[in-house]
Amino acid sequence: MNFKTKTNRITNESGGMLALRIIDTVNKSGIEVAKTSKQFLKLEEVNGRYQLALKPLNETQVSQVITTTFNQRSNLFDETYTYLEGLTSSPDVAMKAAADLLFPVISMYGKTFNRAKLANQSLRYGVIIDTLKQPENSAALGTTLLTDKVDLLEQVQQDYEELYMNRGNASAVRIVPSSLRAELNSAIKKCMDEMNYQAEREETEAWITLCSSLQQRFDELTVSSSKKQSGTKTTTGSTTATSVTTDSTATKS
Repeated sequence: MNFKTKTNRITNESGGMLALRIIDTVNKSGIEVAKTSKQFLKLEEVNGRYQLALKPLNETQVSQVITTTFNQRSNLFDETYTYLEGLTSSPDVAMKAAADLLFPVISMYGKTFNRAKLANQSLRYGVIIDTLKQPENSAALGTTLLTDKVDLLEQVQQDYEELYMNRGNASAVRIVPSSLRAELNSAIKKCMDEMNYQAEREETEAWITLCSSLQQRFDELTVSSSKKQSGTKTTTGSTTATSVTTDSTATKS
């Protein structure tokens, strides 16, 4: 059988499933020589990279987390700003003095700067937080009971930056399955050829059973939709086809 031709004709997802099923079948065969063979180990390595490429980036979910963190940062800043602004009119001398020291820091860019570019907003938050946490402001933060809140604002700022940068990094290094498909197909073919060679060489029941099972894995994924619909069965009860004509008739798995 031309394993490479058959593998070329199935979808990317089906190719990934075929590799998984071949690996699972060999691992469950109990034949140590098969599990440690050069081409099988190569298939495992290529498949590991291929499965990662198949996983979709959940951009919607990531964006939602980033938006939530962005809003949390903004709310914490607004609350701190309003609180300090009110304390500048406090009748308590010590409280007012502390607020008068801190308020110019938190208001250095104004109360809102949400029209600025996202990078500029992050920069401004960072400058404000760093300045508030300077040693000379430590006592004033304690007096106004803002130490924990500023620490939380700093953590949320760091979380936002990490989330934002990780999303960009993930997109930049994203590997698509099609770029690895030829390598996977080659690894599958070489592994199958090696297994068949060993079966012919050893002629044991274990090896013959393994190759028969591997053949079944191909039949399960390379059968055409028309054959499936017609209900053609093999002796094992699985639907099979002698060829696959186009990608559009390949069964997705």
